[in-house]
This record gives sequence, structure tokens and C-alpha cells, in this order.
Amino acid sequence: MRILIIEQEQEVIKDLECILQGISADVATSHCTDIPTARNWFRKNTHPQLVFSAITFPDGLSFDLFRSLKNNPPVVYMNTNDRFALEAFKQNGLYYLLKPLDKTEVEKAVSRYRYLHPQEPAPAVEGNRFQDRFLVTVGKQVKLVKADEVAYFFSEQKIVYLITFAGQKYRTGFTLERLEQLLAPALFFRINRQFIIHMSAIVKMIPASKSRLQVIVRPDTNYNTITSFGRTDTFYNWLLGGFSMP
Repeated sequence: MRILIIEQEQEVIKDLECILQGISADVATSHCTDIPTARNWFRKNTHPQLVFSAITFPDGLSFDLFRSLKNNPPVVYMNTNDRFALEAFKQNGLYYLLKPLDKTEVEKAVSRYRYLHPQEPAPAVEGNRFQDRFLVTVGKQVKLVKADEVAYFFSEQKIVYLITFAGQKYRTGFTLERLEQLLAPALFFRINRQFIIHMSAIVKMIPASKSRLQVIVRPDTNYNTITSFGRTDTFYNWLLGGFSMP
């Protein structure tokens, strides 16, 4: 995979290249440290398959660079805070990373790219495999539940349960944090501290406040399914595959 990194901090470039090499051995990276250099790079080279780009530079914002390109490659934006998150998604951003970079989040960004570009087959490495089945205990028996049968996971008093589309409830041995790492990010999303939902479980969404949504799911639940502050924009982006915002 050919990846271009646009970032002025050498330490960030080094860390990102290390993470990407750990995800896949076929990664080939190039990097530019400012917008003019990046603009010139695009004039002289075939577009990369994926771009990781910082947003703020001394000479402007990287959004201006990508607006000027005729054919935009998928872009994973990086910034020290979420100030530009909404704008990044409006600019067809694939993913939004916060600095310092988190390895798991970088892996999710690459996984989203591979999911949306199936012509780029994902190699069988640890960072690209997702949990697609769960073993649960029913009385004295053990039952296999496939991930695509799970409507949502929720946490109650530090115990995480899974609810199937058929309405069955099973206790799991996972934390929600661990499930975020194991589940396919294209199908599951953590809307708040208590819930991870499957895309097919969403019935409708109702504004709960200026920046939050009430997500109505199936099977119905009385627990809190309102998106957390700061997650609503990312949730919209997830629903639309990372390419546009309403």
C-alpha cells in the first residue's frame, strides 16, 4: 500500500511509519513536511492510495491542499484536538486521529480504508482480523453466537452483555474497551460509555440536544442510547462510511 504522510513533526512521522509497518509489511510511505512541498509532490507523483495528513501548518490548513486536487485520495486527518473534526468529515475525511497517535486508532483507520476499498485485500495479520463469533454460557451449555447476530453490547455494573437481534441476552467476559479493538469498525460503533451497537440495529435517530442523538435500536431497550458529547459527528461519519456529513 502506498501511503503519503503530510506532517511537520518528525517524531509523529517516525511513530506513524512504525505503526503502519507493524500493520502491514507491504506499506511504502513517503512524507512531506509542509503544504507547498505536498502540493509539488502531488504534481510529480501518482496519487497515493491513502494519505495521513495533519491539518494545521504555518502556511495554512491542509484542507486547502485537498480542495485543489482534481481527484482526492482518501485522507486520514490528524490533529491535537477535535476542533476541526466536523470540517474534516465535510471534506470527505476517512478518519480523524488525535495526537499523540494511538496504535489502535491508526489500525482502525487502515481497516476502514480496506473495508471501503475491497480491491485492496487485507493481509492476514493480527491488526486486520476481527472477532466474528463469541462463546457464551447458557446454563451448563456453551453456545456460539456470531458477531452478525449481535444487535448491541451494553455494560451494566461493570458486566458487559450482548443482545442478539432475536432478543437473547448473554453475559460476556469482555470490557467495552476490549470489544472496540476486536469488533469490525465498519459494523460496530460505541455511541457512549455503555453501548456498542451494530449498524443494522439502528431503527432511527432523534435529536436529543444540539450536539447529541437518541439512537433508537432493535431490540428495544430502556437503557441510555444517547450519543456522548464529542461522538455525534464521528457517529454521522461512521454511518456514511467516512466520506461525507449531512
